[in-house]
Amino acid sequence: MSEVRDRLADTVTAVWTEVLGIDGIGPDDDFFDLGGDSLVATRLTAALEQRLGLAIDVLTVFDHPTIGELVTELEKAHGDRL
Repeated sequence: MSEVRDRLADTVTAVWTEVLGIDGIGPDDDFFDLGGDSLVATRLTAALEQRLGLAIDVLTVFDHPTIGELVTELEKAHGDRL
């Protein structure tokens, strides 16, 4: 993994841990299996936007429900700003 991807993955994991209140979340854990819903997705997206300084549509979490998938999508969509 690249340094940028590693930092992004660490940030996304930290936000998921804080918002979901679950330690030990891995890159393949599914947001919905961890108890995520639309309200939590909204909080998660807001926290990610604040930490990363990016505009992130809440649907991105629904379409990419694991940390690994979300990181890949954020790299594609915002790679030049990471």
